Amino acid sequence: MRYTPQQNGAAERLNRTLMERVRAMLEDSKLGDALWAEAVVTANYIRNRSPAAGTAKTPWELFHGRKPDVSKLRAFGALAYAQVPDQLRRKLDPKAERGVMVGYATHTKGYRILMEDGNIIISRDVVFDENPPEILVEVPLAVAKQPPNQPSDEPAADSTASGQEAVGAQQAEEAAAGDRPEPGGDGPQGPRYPVRARKQPSEWWRGDSAAQANLAAAQEYKEPTSLAEALASKHASEWRTAMDEEIASLHAHHTWDLEELPSGAKAIPVRWVFKVKRDTSGRIERFKARLVAKGFMQREGVDFDEVYAPVGKHTSLRALLAVAAAEDLELHSMDIKTAFLNGVLEDDVYIDQPPGYHEGGSRTVAHLRRALYGLHQSPRAWHHRLKEELESIGFQASDADASLFTYQHKTGLVSMLVYVDDLLIAAHSKEAIAFVKQKVQAAFNTHDLGEAVAFLGMSIERDRSARTIKLAQSNMVSELVAKYGLTDAAPKGVPLSPSTQLTKDGSTLLDTSQHTYNSLVGSLLYLSVCTRPDIAQAVGARAKYMATPTEAHWTAAKGVLRYLKGTASLGISFGGRSNNNNSSSSGSTGGRGRAVLGYCDADYAGDPDTRRSTTGYVFLLNSGAIS
Repeated sequence: MRYTPQQNGAAERLNRTLMERVRAMLEDSKLGDALWAEAVVTANYIRNRSPAAGTAKTPWELFHGRKPDVSKLRAFGALAYAQVPDQLRRKLDPKAERGVMVGYATHTKGYRILMEDGNIIISRDVVFDENPPEILVEVPLAVAKQPPNQPSDEPAADSTASGQEAVGAQQAEEAAAGDRPEPGGDGPQGPRYPVRARKQPSEWWRGDSAAQANLAAAQEYKEPTSLAEALASKHASEWRTAMDEEIASLHAHHTWDLEELPSGAKAIPVRWVFKVKRDTSGRIERFKARLVAKGFMQREGVDFDEVYAPVGKHTSLRALLAVAAAEDLELHSMDIKTAFLNGVLEDDVYIDQPPGYHEGGSRTVAHLRRALYGLHQSPRAWHHRLKEELESIGFQASDADASLFTYQHKTGLVSMLVYVDDLLIAAHSKEAIAFVKQKVQAAFNTHDLGEAVAFLGMSIERDRSARTIKLAQSNMVSELVAKYGLTDAAPKGVPLSPSTQLTKDGSTLLDTSQHTYNSLVGSLLYLSVCTRPDIAQAVGARAKYMATPTEAHWTAAKGVLRYLKGTASLGISFGGRSNNNNSSSSGSTGGRGRAVLGYCDADYAGDPDTRRSTTGYVFLLNSGAIS
């Protein structure tokens, strides 16, 4: 029965026993309440191996029929040094990393170690220091749990350490003396033994000035996640200006009419999304604010029906660049400002008014006339409108790619690849480029980016004298290397060693709450699809284990990233080589670099889990991979 825990006395008594131990463990270790779950599991682990009332045997012995091995038990919160495998360190790197013991592995012989970066790893090669040197003063709890931005109060490791730590220890001692009762006073006596003062393990790095500088640079233009955060930041004026521009654009497109919410209808909530727009070199171009509907609250069949909308294929992009390099075509790019607002909605959709721009009464909502970002049907409505305008100019959609449009200008063929609101235009003359831009600008509010130097985050490096174009993503590689903490890692020579055999079984299952394996593999897949076909096979081998990744899979995935770190400047290059081989291949379409050359190969039962074979292929156009 609810609210009567006394009816389940045995379970409640066990809960009390565990929580008493948890409180003591967290208080003694000074790790904080955030690790309560680790403390509960560890407390229960120890209880099952401890004598129990009413029996001469431990719960473990009663269940398994043998005495437990308690030789590996260690103090919760003890200082731990986990060995770094030889494969993950260089010759002069430390052989161990410092952490704190927070528990025991469940399905293997190992310890759970909380590392300095906040991640928890499982390792059996650990050296513990359960009695590290302590500050011989009674440190109050408030000092022991000092804020991260105060100096460290741990003793210096050697005589060459900076004086900052000594100052921290002195401050701790003075604070302790201030709170300590006078001899003979009536106040409560301090602890009998000295208390070990610690910082949170995830805060150890804050003593590193270089790390602080990197963090400051990364947070200088941090993108807010809410309206309140944007208006409270030091760039509030820039974000307010960006929101005003977005609202002005919405009104200019007559995006909605303000009406009373009809009976039985439901308004869809909206939110602001903030983005710092940067160029290919990382410099800030502008602050962007966008009003987005929470489309996940729409109901199929009520709020929307058809939602499919095509986007340009990466194969089409590479093929277009290959032809542009071979024929020395003019290559320009544009984007459509607030593109979705040009799409006309066919359904009755009501949304809440934008936060910070409310008008009218409490039941006044916005009845949408135009598509809005976030709605399920918005991409389809925008593509339908764009296709109508391009066809009115004279463009025709390709049968192979619905987002590749061609137009026969008097100076030659004009090709346009569309990816949502980004346009890449290739033509034989600047006159044709200007004609197309004029027509598009007459129909939509556009941003003319001039000669194409980037598209979809990929840099386009061109040498027209040599007739070459290089497509690369070095910025994305650098961001991934920094994100996964491999800035100082040694690069690898190959993405996947032939001696590496990945299987479903093997090492310990990966804690996906701490290690974002799927996110890393997804980013690597995007790189392989766009500009790095050299890692396609290696990433595909790792993508098979996204459901249940292991520590070995995680190490192998980071190995690909280490390979990319050493080859960040590589990409797909078109042109610049002899095309004699291409000219003699079958299927040649004539002209310089216009022959498609394909290669295909397969192994035999190479998958160790299923014994299936793996097939690989590549098609080249103008000496560069297009598929």
